[in-house]
Amino acid sequence: MNRGQVLNKAYQRGHLLTLRNKLYKDWIKKFIVDETKGDIGKGDITSESVLRNGKVKAIVYSRSNGILAGVEETSLLLRDSGVRVKILKKDGRRLTKGSKIMLLEGGEKDILKLERSVLDLLARMSGIATLSNALIKRVNGKVGIAPTRKTQWRYLDKKAVYVGGGLTHRLALWESILIKDNHLAALKREGVEDVIGVALERAWRHKNKGNFVEIEVTSEKEAVRAAKKFKELMKGHYPRIIMLDNVNPRRIKRIIDRLKKDKLYNYVLIEASGGITPKEVVSYANSGADVISLGYLTKSSKALDIKLDIQ
Repeated sequence: MNRGQVLNKAYQRGHLLTLRNKLYKDWIKKFIVDETKGDIGKGDITSESVLRNGKVKAIVYSRSNGILAGVEETSLLLRDSGVRVKILKKDGRRLTKGSKIMLLEGGEKDILKLERSVLDLLARMSGIATLSNALIKRVNGKVGIAPTRKTQWRYLDKKAVYVGGGLTHRLALWESILIKDNHLAALKREGVEDVIGVALERAWRHKNKGNFVEIEVTSEKEAVRAAKKFKELMKGHYPRIIMLDNVNPRRIKRIIDRLKKDKLYNYVLIEASGGITPKEVVSYANSGADVISLGYLTKSSKALDIKLDIQ
């Protein structure tokens, strides 16, 4: 198994983010229904006051270019509310200005009370997918692109990155082991001297509960210590990852060179993370890291301009 295959094994969970997966479908229904109920409350008093709720048709279309995401989820919301949906473009398809996404048919009040929720879902998810796709093209296959857990809409945001061609990384706390600075600080308070070694030993005993074991470090010394411990613990192709947090590309390259010199590089994958922006991804891609994780993907992406018009 090569580095790319191990990375995909560790970080790609996009295939689980589908309505065919009961866990995902149940979460989506609860999340979307709760969000929609919060918006509607006791009712859409504007539509109730002004409209008769006759049967109408509506079209959802794009007013900007990008990658479409969120069709599966918005279709579920609409259909659960009695609105008929005809999908014209599927998730992952490229949008241009004027691209028709779906046709709707149902009660005018029913469509309008869901309009904002539908457009928010499509616009946000498509914006994340579009940015993810753009960054993947920019690094030209040199490195994987993934989000962090700094998301507003958890699985929906991860799904959007996946639709754009990115890796999902850890979906939630229950999924994989990621030892961060606060975990190491807690070990120091216990009086542990070799906090990296002890943390990895403890984590390794529970590795079968998750998809990978990862540890966050900030220096060459810590990276070397982690790699040595991972080599000692090595078993098969189970993913072992070192996250270089807030380490610039030049230092990352130097650390990777050191790991190669010490014959440790092949025992670990390297993740670059910490305040990375789209302007910096090429520099990080050239550092030799296996994956770049960006909170920017889900915190700062621009929503696509998507519109719903009653016909």
